[in-house]
Parts: sequence; structure tokens; C-alpha cells
Amino acid sequence: MIVSGRSGRTALKVLGAVYLAGVWLDGVGSNLPAKVLPRTANYFMQIAALFPKAAVMSIDYRAEGWVCADGEWEELDTRPYFPIDPDDKENRFQRVMHFYREHRKTMQALDAYLVDSHNAGKHADGIPADRAIGGIRVESLRIPLPKPGDALERPKRRPLAWYPDEQRAFFYHTRESKLRRRCGARGAPVRDRGKDEHEHEHEHDETDVDHELDPPPGERE
Repeated sequence: MIVSGRSGRTALKVLGAVYLAGVWLDGVGSNLPAKVLPRTANYFMQIAALFPKAAVMSIDYRAEGWVCADGEWEELDTRPYFPIDPDDKENRFQRVMHFYREHRKTMQALDAYLVDSHNAGKHADGIPADRAIGGIRVESLRIPLPKPGDALERPKRRPLAWYPDEQRAFFYHTRESKLRRRCGARGAPVRDRGKDEHEHEHEHDETDVDHELDPPPGERE
């Protein structure tokens, strides 16, 4: 049916105004359209709040390995162990971190996989193959996006040491008790006596997820 004439144009203007009003109400968070309109009509108005906040930073996930002989953390390049799309956000390591970084069993499996893979010496991952690792810690880099008008630079992978501390957020590390079992006492982190006693109490506890409130082993408080 073709709408024509003055009444037709008026109807289209009213319909357009109602549609724009519905989009605006949805964008500001009002649920009025959902209450008064059929679900099908309301569906086509739910477009303004799909992306209510612009991203202000790019997030990149990284890993480090605890080198038993040296007693320190070194960056572990995970890309050889997740070869599909190794340099972009679709890499399986990036996807696991995004969706499962707080899922204990997944992080334990990732921990074991990276430790075993490095110690097998099959790939160059930034840590010499003859330097066994006893555990990992994983973190996210919160890299600010350029502001409008700033010069643009093609993204490139830089070493972790290049990034300031305020851009790094830790969310998992292998428990000290597990580091001791894998590395032996000489390769375990040195902490104050109170922390050692606390770890000893949980020596057989397999809960390996620690968050930022509990600093990773080897960091001074």
C-alpha cells in the first residue's frame, strides 16, 4: 500500500517522530517503549544503547613464567602454544583470558599446559628452553587509546617492561606451594614468615586463583 496525500505524509511524520522518540527513550535508559509497544516494534528501537560507552583503552593479555633457577618472573610468549591467529584478538589465549580468567579449573589447566609446554622445550617462547619454569602469572595490559586528533601508530607488540605499572593488572598466579613442588625450595619465592606460614597451612589446597589484593610471588609489598 502506497501512502499519498497530505494525510499520508502526516501519518509518516507522526510515525517517524514516534520512532525517534522511542530510540531516544531507549538510549537514555527508559523502559517506557517496552511497556507500551509490542515486542516486535520495540525490538527495532533498541539500537541506541548497544554501545553506550566508547572504549578508552585496548586490552592485551600476557603471561610470565617463574624461572626456577633464577627465582624471578620472565615474560613468556604464549603465541607459539596458541598458533591460530597468533597476533590478534582472536588468538585462543586472548579468548580464554577474556572469558575464563576467573574460572579456577580453566586457569589451572592453562597453568599446567604452559608450564609443561615450555619445559618440554618444543618452541622458542622468550625464556631459554634449558631454564625450567615452575608456574605462571597472567595479567592484562590496559593500553590507552589515542585521543581524537592524536597521531596514530600501527599497534605492535612491545615487551612487558615497556609498559608502566599503572597499565598492568594481575589476576592470576601459581600458588607458592605449587611453585615449591615444581621447583624445589631453592626456586620458590622468598616472602616474610607470616606469608610462608599461611602458605604452609594451604600446602595441599589446589585453589590457584589469586587476585590483585594478594600480590604475585616475588613482589615486595
